[in-house]
Amino acid sequence: MVFLRNWDLFRKRERPAVLQAYEAGPWPDPRSHWRDASYVVLDVETSGLDPRHDVLLAIGLVGIEGGRIRLDTCWRTLVRPPEGFLVDASSIRIHNLTRAEVAEAPTFDAVLPSLIDHLARRILVVHVSQVDVGFLNRALRTNYGGRLAGPIIDTARLAMRIHDRAQILGEIAHEQPAPTIQLRALATSMGLPVYGEHDALNDALTTAQLFLAQAMRLDPKGNLSIKSLLRSGGV
Repeated sequence: MVFLRNWDLFRKRERPAVLQAYEAGPWPDPRSHWRDASYVVLDVETSGLDPRHDVLLAIGLVGIEGGRIRLDTCWRTLVRPPEGFLVDASSIRIHNLTRAEVAEAPTFDAVLPSLIDHLARRILVVHVSQVDVGFLNRALRTNYGGRLAGPIIDTARLAMRIHDRAQILGEIAHEQPAPTIQLRALATSMGLPVYGEHDALNDALTTAQLFLAQAMRLDPKGNLSIKSLLRSGGV
């Protein structure tokens, strides 16, 4: 705990030029049709679920252009924990990332340029934003005094919006409970394949498919704007 407090209070360095350029945007026009925007779907693996005490171990992402997943944009990296941080055995059993693997991984400093290059000028899509956004913002704030910029969509929030909309339209009974926000359950309920779980890139691909299915369900007339999509699932 002493180490974590010292790490948290470490003097923030000047924000790199790549981060400043990212924060300047520009971002997609919210009046545009949702298919006209570029998206990046992101997932992270961590040492635990609390950004205040746990750390990033892996990042995976994939791009969406024109309403289609671009497999050629897939990107995955491990992230070395801060010096002295010991990854708990319980988290290793979940994501199968060993201490030796992450000890040899690049630092967050080293992966930052590639990460920002993928995020720049795109709408970020995540599943359960408290985890992915929380950990990335923590890392950016601790190291550089920065944070994620631009619009963010949470597929868990979209799932709740779709459920509420179906009840209002009488498509499902009002007493039908809200869906679980577990990624596998949501993807399966929409007839989508689920890739190996607790792998950052696999979960990003599953989330990307879920997002496209959700957007199309919200867009039966083909006129869904980015603004409306953000109103349904924006963070």
